[in-house]
Amino acid sequence: MKNFVKAFICLAALMNIKIAFATPNQTDTVNTVISQSGLPFSVVISLANFRLPVGYHSGAFGTYKGLWVILAGRINGLHGFDPTNNFPPDKQNTNVYVIDPNKGIVYTRSLTDPSSGLTQAQIETLTVTSPESFQQGDTLFMAGGYGVDTANATFSTKPILTAINLPGIITWVMTGKGSVAKNIRQLTNPIFQITGGAMYRLGNMTQLVFGQNFAGQYTDTSNGDYSQQVRQFKINDNGTKLSVDIYNSMPGAPNPNFRRRDLTVLPTLLNNNQTLQFGLIAFAGVFTVDSGVWTVPVTINGVNDPVMADPNLPTSFKQAMNQYVTASASLYSRATSSMYHIFFGGASYGYFDNGTFTTDDEIPFINQVTTVQMDQNGNFTQYLMDNQYPTIVSTGSNPGNTLLFGAGARFIESIIPTYPNKVINLDGITKPTVIGHIIGGIMSTLPNTNTQSDSAASPYVFTVTLVPRTKMPTKQDFSPVALAHVEEPKPQGLKFVAHVE
Repeated sequence: MKNFVKAFICLAALMNIKIAFATPNQTDTVNTVISQSGLPFSVVISLANFRLPVGYHSGAFGTYKGLWVILAGRINGLHGFDPTNNFPPDKQNTNVYVIDPNKGIVYTRSLTDPSSGLTQAQIETLTVTSPESFQQGDTLFMAGGYGVDTANATFSTKPILTAINLPGIITWVMTGKGSVAKNIRQLTNPIFQITGGAMYRLGNMTQLVFGQNFAGQYTDTSNGDYSQQVRQFKINDNGTKLSVDIYNSMPGAPNPNFRRRDLTVLPTLLNNNQTLQFGLIAFAGVFTVDSGVWTVPVTINGVNDPVMADPNLPTSFKQAMNQYVTASASLYSRATSSMYHIFFGGASYGYFDNGTFTTDDEIPFINQVTTVQMDQNGNFTQYLMDNQYPTIVSTGSNPGNTLLFGAGARFIESIIPTYPNKVINLDGITKPTVIGHIIGGIMSTLPNTNTQSDSAASPYVFTVTLVPRTKMPTKQDFSPVALAHVEEPKPQGLKFVAHVE
């Protein structure tokens, strides 16, 4: 399975000891994954009562008034290694889906419909694989991604930032009125030429985290130009004109420890002298120079240098499971002064086989779910959850095999209490609650695939229910921690301002 992750835009001991192996990974040890009994909750994943018309993975999504909007990504599964046809253009997702999860209704319209008003070049920027995206208000911002370039008969990572007006796009998809062209604004700059990274806003600054710029066809030995940095810029958007102020990368860039892509980057709350600060945690990812996985997380607060613990220290946390980008959720509890990041399956260096922890350099698909807790002192612990994806057997390739989910999937949180950065307020959940849904992703019939037919894009939608395991806190149980906004970083060598024409 390593060939997949390499090319794809590409209960255990209760003592906190390390498990040692000789690996191509960032570290030769990983932390023990322990039982979920130490967590204040469990999760249950179940099939929703609706699904997508076709499978979908590795795209972008936004939400508006309870509706989901998804676009870009792919509609096939694991690619092969044909140097002329690894990512067939006809498998790029050209549809926009609008989903009403309460009614179980899916609306769809193709970007190739003449009513979209888009040029072919614009369509290609909106149908890429593994773009970076985040939502601000009613606008979905999408950057980069890898896809076909028909004008030059090749493939490229797009240097495009797109602002998408979600209400207008929804109207077009559901009624055919209006157009896509009138509801997007785009600008071009090399800073956005990234795929397989992540994009979030902290304060007034947008962070473009890690990823790579890949040009041309993928092969099993190819590599892109890894950014090895967190790029920063400020988006100026009044709904009509779009521009960005480009700043230098964060100090210390490029950093070889940040040679990462196809990783899970999650919003978090950081305890800074008893003040909660918005931040990000970049978990694991691929690839080391020896084609292994990264294991030590990187903390980003948007103001100071990104921080990674010394991998050589025995006390440093080394992530054992769920290294590849997967559906994931973030929760915070003031009662325990802890962040909880849940990883729903995907592809993983470590996994449990009949209750025994084992590893595989091929980085196989798994259905197992883990939670990484970060306490108020920044210490991490990884837990294996009792529940995983429900058993669904393959009726196609390898019939009867259990399908494996999560890689390239998306978690869409429910309309529930959250902090301003969309971290779920765990203390507000006092009974079993649907906290969100998992949509799309690759579904594989084998942990390590042999042929392209062994996997496909998943049309399934899963419901995630969080079940509190302990008495929920009262006000006097809360730690005296205040919530503060991240200050906007001061300009560090302002380069230029790029404006939309």
